[in-house]
Amino acid sequence: MSKLKIAYFGTPSFSAQLLEMILNDKNLPLEIVLVVTQPDKPVGRNQILTPSPVKEVAKKYNIRITYNSSDFIKAIGGPTRKSRDPTSSRSARLRGAKQNLLVNTDLALLFAYGEIIPKDLLAVPRLGFWNIHPSLLPKYRGASPIAYPILLGDVETGVTLIRMDDQLDHGPTIAQEKLAILPNDRRMDLENKLTNLAFDMFKSSINSLTREPVNALTLIKQDDSLATFTRQLKKSDGFVPFETLKRALTGHITSPDEFPQILQEFSSKNNITIEQFSNKTIYNLFRSLSPWPGIWTTVMINRSQKRLKITDMEMKKHVLSIKKVQLEGKNEVDFETFKRAYNVF
Repeated sequence: MSKLKIAYFGTPSFSAQLLEMILNDKNLPLEIVLVVTQPDKPVGRNQILTPSPVKEVAKKYNIRITYNSSDFIKAIGGPTRKSRDPTSSRSARLRGAKQNLLVNTDLALLFAYGEIIPKDLLAVPRLGFWNIHPSLLPKYRGASPIAYPILLGDVETGVTLIRMDDQLDHGPTIAQEKLAILPNDRRMDLENKLTNLAFDMFKSSINSLTREPVNALTLIKQDDSLATFTRQLKKSDGFVPFETLKRALTGHITSPDEFPQILQEFSSKNNITIEQFSNKTIYNLFRSLSPWPGIWTTVMINRSQKRLKITDMEMKKHVLSIKKVQLEGKNEVDFETFKRAYNVF
């Protein structure tokens, strides 16, 4: 049997990790013929234009076509300025170019791509679009499914493989597997674990697909009544008022109206009640936002308000402690060193 021709859609580092795992498994009955990722973005203080990790992997393995949105615009001879009008002739040409590139593919695989796929593209690959979503759908649909289970104090998460439709993370389930969240797991830990699980699930599903007819796949409709939704993380999500942080370090219970804004917002939007001790809430916030955007507070240093980032925390026997911090404009130091220098806490 000839190999399946796959178009891969993804952007961040853990998606690049999965792409490389697929490329390195020579027993998989497939060939990655196209990579679609987000445009190069300015990074760091010097705002250096930097390609996505997925694009870097595609370049490393000399995949035939690596296309991001800007490349599509150039390919069809359109203007470089983005158009917000989906009915514009430029947008139509853009969709047409994507359709032409996908028309000879068997399957499109999406893992943390970061952009909604237009409805008219979903049926272009022979077997449609599959989405690897790192949560137990229908829980945690949306942009940050790895962070929110940690934030909410869940003890398990997982990976769901779905056949995409035109709604957000809504299509029928092809496969789903659970993964335990350990008490000290941070977001990056889960990214690695979930990526490994995703690879195993995709490998199993793609091997089944080549052995049996397509209609032999068991597709299970999601229960939309159980759906919850996440959003993209923002730098401001990591802010913790100084007094709240001090109370958390002494184990005091914090009322829900003192919870971090991202937690209050999720509770309100999804109509659920959240009950946590303040130290556990702050530790979960730290784990879910590590390494970016991280959690931070503001402190008064020499009559000036300064931003203080908490770069390392620890939870032992229900006691929360800060291990390392970085004061605005300074290098990272041990928390004890910081306290001796500034006598803030």
